[in-house]
Amino acid sequence: MRSILRRTICGSFFIVLSTLAAFGQQLISSSINGTMTAAEVNERMAKAYGKHSPSPTNTAIELFKITYASLDAKSKRANLTGLVVLPVGGAPKGLVVYCHGTTVDRDRSPSRFTGTGEAPETIEAITGFASGGYAVVLPDYIGMGDHKAAHPYPLSKVNARSGVDIIPAARELMRQRQYNAGPQLFITGYSEGGGVAMALTQALQAMTGKEYEVTASAPAAGPYDLSGATRVSILEETGEQVGFILRIYLTSYGVNYLVKEKGMRWRDFFKPTLANALALNYNLGPSDDGLIRNIGVTTALMRANNRLDNVMQPAFLSAMRRNDAKNQFVRMLKENDVFDWSPRPPMLLIALEGDTVVTEKNTENAYNAMRRRGVPESRLQKYIFRDPELNHLNAVAPSLSKARVFFDGGFNAVR
Repeated sequence: MRSILRRTICGSFFIVLSTLAAFGQQLISSSINGTMTAAEVNERMAKAYGKHSPSPTNTAIELFKITYASLDAKSKRANLTGLVVLPVGGAPKGLVVYCHGTTVDRDRSPSRFTGTGEAPETIEAITGFASGGYAVVLPDYIGMGDHKAAHPYPLSKVNARSGVDIIPAARELMRQRQYNAGPQLFITGYSEGGGVAMALTQALQAMTGKEYEVTASAPAAGPYDLSGATRVSILEETGEQVGFILRIYLTSYGVNYLVKEKGMRWRDFFKPTLANALALNYNLGPSDDGLIRNIGVTTALMRANNRLDNVMQPAFLSAMRRNDAKNQFVRMLKENDVFDWSPRPPMLLIALEGDTVVTEKNTENAYNAMRRRGVPESRLQKYIFRDPELNHLNAVAPSLSKARVFFDGGFNAVR
């Protein structure tokens, strides 16, 4: 019976992937967002990366917004958007797919970037890789950019669909523009994007066709073990205000998806005062800073004392503590674990020691699980930043710099 079930699940999985591939070949539209001169790239890169900055470039870049066919969270056809960055004159090293970190702010979707203004993570990704001879592709994800559904957070496997389908769409844009890019394909991402990058690498491994063959992958600071390490870290009661508010912010983003797409109620997860405040904020299309401020004010008025049991419904908190998959939130965490599998392409796992947002235990658990499955050190290594000056927010650039070094020179280049 188990064998039959496995065959059925695997068959369905490959059917979905085949459908994704068919849709992904349909580049619907493209438009130029802007350009950046080599001087502008170098200036933005130096500011973003500091001492971790890659070597300056002599090449300008062009930024294109693309719309492409993919699937939504319900496996129905959907038009998604993303950003394609092309170094002028060609990208001999190939294509880097960068998966971005968590944001509730639609205006921070990569496809909205025009080459000016503030977009820290997008700037770090495009300057760090485009300066080295790579074309860079950044999917907005399901529910971000121009796609109006609720973003399926933190569903790495679901959001990986946007990464699968943006690859042939980006290649089609290059063909239409007679743009010369090497065949190699690299995958990376940070935070939520680290989890998506891991799931994307796994999904691409099941694909056929040379354009889906991953040359190397470098997920960074990702929540790979959602039902284990990530769930446990969410439940930690440190009494510290910033961490408390951040855990509510991250949990609420997942609840927002369940409310808008699965028919759940905010009061199934949070006590009424916070539930009402969160419902109002998400319906207004919040910024990250605005949502975090609102959570801080609301929980202070509730006299929450930085304790989850003062703001979360007892049944939900109990299900989280017991890791009870009967609860829909817990179940979606389990369904999107991406730490226990066997990658074939070379993979560098990057993490930050003492990360209080995405615990590095996610990386440790992934590394250990993969090694137990027989993945050799020649294909799998980890790099842990041990720098007290780094935190989850300012470690993006150092992590991408390390991924760039890995893509340029392999494991031997990583120090």
